[in-house]
Amino acid sequence: MIDNPEDLKEKALANKPGLRRQYVNIPVGDEEYGFRISGIGAKAIKLEKYVKYDEIFEALEAGNENGLEAMVKRIIEDYEEENEEEAE
Repeated sequence: MIDNPEDLKEKALANKPGLRRQYVNIPVGDEEYGFRISGIGAKAIKLEKYVKYDEIFEALEAGNENGLEAMVKRIIEDYEEENEEEAE
């Protein structure tokens, strides 16, 4: 069993090609979503999931208001570009 970050990183980097074909299932709301391991670097592992616009509305129409699709929709709807003067 790996019990420290350095050993975990070394094993991930040594097995990079095989790990990049793996999926991780993560529960969000009432659903479970498959994320692909798309990157393995010296500092982090990158997970990737495509969420299609049609899937967003299909999930909402099916009553899934707590799923990943609903979260992505809320992020897009609530996004407001920061005013550069306010950010300073």
